[in-house]
Amino acid sequence: MSYDAPAAQVRQEIHDANVACAAGASFRKYLQFQATRLKAVRALVVTAGTNANAGIDVYVGTASVGAVVFGTDTAGVVESSGLIDVDVPASGLIELKGKANSGTAVVSLCIEHQPKWDATLD
Repeated sequence: MSYDAPAAQVRQEIHDANVACAAGASFRKYLQFQATRLKAVRALVVTAGTNANAGIDVYVGTASVGAVVFGTDTAGVVESSGLIDVDVPASGLIELKGKANSGTAVVSLCIEHQPKWDATLD
């Protein structure tokens, strides 16, 4: 599909199920082959964190752009980063890092993004 096709600008989602959050460390990286705009990150709690600050820090490249905090929420609760709305360049990286107190947390993730009009293939 070409980038001028009507469906090229539809928001897309990346799903990742049952991800263990590594406390204070990177636990997921998503390489975007085309220029896109990161809209939001949502987390469905599978296993709660151990304290009120448990969660995920969201990075584009090396810049912190948002967070999802789920604390000790019970299984089935969905938490969101809220609107992030940050550009990710072609061949750019979206990285998720566990907050220092997220050692036992497990979540299923939904990352919402939208290809940019000026996106080009590498």
